[in-house]
Amino acid sequence: METQTQEAQEMAATTAKPVRIFQEIELSFTENLIPVQIPVKQFDNQARKVRCRLYQNSVEYVVQEGIIVSYSGTRPDGAVFQYSSESRPELVFVDSGTIILTVTSFMTEVYGRFPIDIYLLSDDGDVLGMFNLTLNVARAAITNRKIATLTYKQCVDATVAGIQGFYISEDGYLVMESDDELGLMKGSYSSTMEKVAADVYDKMVNSSIDGNGYLNFQSWDDLGLVFSLDEESQLVVQYGEEKEQ
Repeated sequence: METQTQEAQEMAATTAKPVRIFQEIELSFTENLIPVQIPVKQFDNQARKVRCRLYQNSVEYVVQEGIIVSYSGTRPDGAVFQYSSESRPELVFVDSGTIILTVTSFMTEVYGRFPIDIYLLSDDGDVLGMFNLTLNVARAAITNRKIATLTYKQCVDATVAGIQGFYISEDGYLVMESDDELGLMKGSYSSTMEKVAADVYDKMVNSSIDGNGYLNFQSWDDLGLVFSLDEESQLVVQYGEEKEQ
């Protein structure tokens, strides 16, 4: 189930993005060559596409449109991945007679060196050709992927999704409780999370009295909160599904 969730995230990450070629390689069907190595960094997130130019008997092999391209491998932790031009054409496809494949974030989640097999298939599943390369995933400086690749928007979204409630502190401040599930350990530091926390503190809500004597609330749009007073003049904060009702 976790894999499906990640696949959905990868689909969103690759939609409507231009092709970005970071490496071009040459592969042979017939010659017994040392597999080409693709160096990447752990937690690379859809950033690298590889153009594979194929050769047969030292002559460039032109991959025809309509041929199914599938590539697969096994990560060092035993997790298997497989992508096909039939099901994920934004990740692997034929371009000008060459194959372009994407090094996905799922492939780089675990560091280490492992082979990738690439197959050319007919509509009936016949193997028209096969070649391989080696993915060399260098270890990241930290093991928490969420923190390693955290953006401001992701942090805000995680904060909003994790809202658990509000209360008034002893010194009269409105406090928002949220479990962002980003996994930053106690004693650690993230400038992105610090910035978001500061913005929540400064922008969460401001109040003013208009010319007609009404109390108005101005809230930070990114948090999606709705502030009001009930019949007993108690502050009410609506968020998430509760806000939609």
